[in-house]
Amino acid sequence: MLHSPRRLEALLGAPLHLVTYAQIAALVNNPDAREAEDLDYKVDIPDGDRERREKGNDDVAVDVATFANHTGGLIIVGMADVGDIPSKAMDVGFQRLQSRIRNAVAARVHPMPRFAMREVPNPATPGHGFLLISIPPSSQAPHAVSNPAQKNESPLRWPRRHGADKVWLSESEIAAAYRRRLMGAGDQVDRLRELEDEAVIAAAMTSARQGYPRPLLVVTVVPDLPGDLLLDGTKVRDFDERTKSEVVMLGAHTATFDSVGVAHRRLVAEAGATTVYAVRAQLYTDGAATFALHPTAISPFVSDKLTVCVLDAEIVSRTASALRYLARHARDRAAAAGSAIARVMLVADTHLHPAVSAKPELETAWPFDDPDLIRYRVDLNTTTRAIDGHRSLGTRFIRLAFGEAAVSLDDLADDGRPLARATAAVCGDLFQAYGVPENQQIRRDGTINRRAWGGHWDQIEKWAQKAGVPLADED
Repeated sequence: MLHSPRRLEALLGAPLHLVTYAQIAALVNNPDAREAEDLDYKVDIPDGDRERREKGNDDVAVDVATFANHTGGLIIVGMADVGDIPSKAMDVGFQRLQSRIRNAVAARVHPMPRFAMREVPNPATPGHGFLLISIPPSSQAPHAVSNPAQKNESPLRWPRRHGADKVWLSESEIAAAYRRRLMGAGDQVDRLRELEDEAVIAAAMTSARQGYPRPLLVVTVVPDLPGDLLLDGTKVRDFDERTKSEVVMLGAHTATFDSVGVAHRRLVAEAGATTVYAVRAQLYTDGAATFALHPTAISPFVSDKLTVCVLDAEIVSRTASALRYLARHARDRAAAAGSAIARVMLVADTHLHPAVSAKPELETAWPFDDPDLIRYRVDLNTTTRAIDGHRSLGTRFIRLAFGEAAVSLDDLADDGRPLARATAAVCGDLFQAYGVPENQQIRRDGTINRRAWGGHWDQIEKWAQKAGVPLADED
C-alpha cells in the first residue's frame, strides 16, 4: 500500500491510491506544491546509452534512500519544476519502468527499503502519465547507497532529505543512526510491555472484580515507526461518532463498543466495562494500542476446579479481530507506518498477571486472600463434533502465555489473507506454550480450515467470503 501522509493528501486532494491525473497536473505553478521534506519531482528516469541509463538508475536509488533515511516522502516522476515549483506535466512511458526502478534500488540500496509505486495514466495518452514512488520512513535506517554517480567518492554513502535537497551523513551521524536502529527494537519491546500492563490493570480494577477465575486475553500492537495523533475535542467527537457504528469483531453485524472516553495520551473504547463480557480498547496517540477481553471460560470435564478451559477458536477469532482494529488505528488514525510487533497474552485470571498485585492503591487485595489463586492454569480446548463438545487440545496447563510476531501494519489493516497469515503466526506462537505446534483454524499460508471453528464458523465464514480469504481445501 502507498504511504500517504496527510499533508500530501491535502495538497493533492485525495489519498495517493486514489489521486487522479488531473489532480496531480493541477499542481503546476502552485507555490504550495514546491519540493519539500516529503515531496520531490523528476522529469523522467534517464534512459538511452549505458552511461545515461546507469546515471538514471543511480539517481533514483539515491532519491529513494534519501526519503527512507528521513521521514518518508513522495517522488512524482513525469513532472518538471522550476525553482522547486512544479512547472509542466511531462508524462513518462510506463513500459518496464517499475521493474527498472525496483531493480535499481535493490542493487544499490542496503538494506533495501520498503517503497511502493503507482501509475497514474494520462487519459489522452494511454501508457504514459505520472509515476508515483511512495517511500515510508524506515525502521531499518540508515540505508547505504553503493556506487552512486559520484564515482570518485566512497563506495558506500548515506543520504538523507534536508528541505528540498539531500545531504550526505557524516561519520558521527551514521554511527548515531545505527545506534538508533539497534536501540529501537528494545524500546519497542519495553513499550509493548508497558501498554500490556496498563490494559491488565484496567481490567483488574473493573471487569475482573466481579469474580474469579476470569481469564483475560490482551492483544497489543506497537508500530516500529510511531505516529503522532493530535488529541483534541474534534478528534474525540469523530472517534465517538465512528465508534457508535463500528463493527470490530470478524463476521459480526452489530457495533462492538457502547462508550468512548479519553485517558492520558489515548482514546478508550469499551463495552460492558464491569461485566464478564467486557471489551476494552486503548488507542494511543503514537499508534500503539491494546485490545482486552475475557474469553469464555467453559466447564472442564475433569473435577479439577483449578483448570480454566478456553476454546482455541475463540482465541484465534478475537485475536484476528483485534489485530485488524488496532492496525487501522495505528495506520489510518495515528499515521504510524511500516512494521509492528504484535503480541497476544492469555492469563488464567487477570490477577495472576505480574502487573497486578495486592497493592492498596490498586484496590486489588481481593482475591489474593485465596491461597489457591496462584494455582489456576489455562487448559487450551478445541471443539468436537458432539453437541457443545470440547476436549483438551494441549499437553501443558499454563498460568500465563504469550505469542508474538513481527507484522506489517498494511497487512493487518487491509484485511483478507495477509491478516489471516499474521493471525496464524501470532496464535501459533501462543499455542506452542500449551504444547500445540500451531493453531488449527488458520494455516500459515492464510487459508481457513472450516472444520476447526465449531460454533464460531458462521461468523468466520461471513468474514472469509467478504474479505476473499480462501478455504484450505479450495485454495
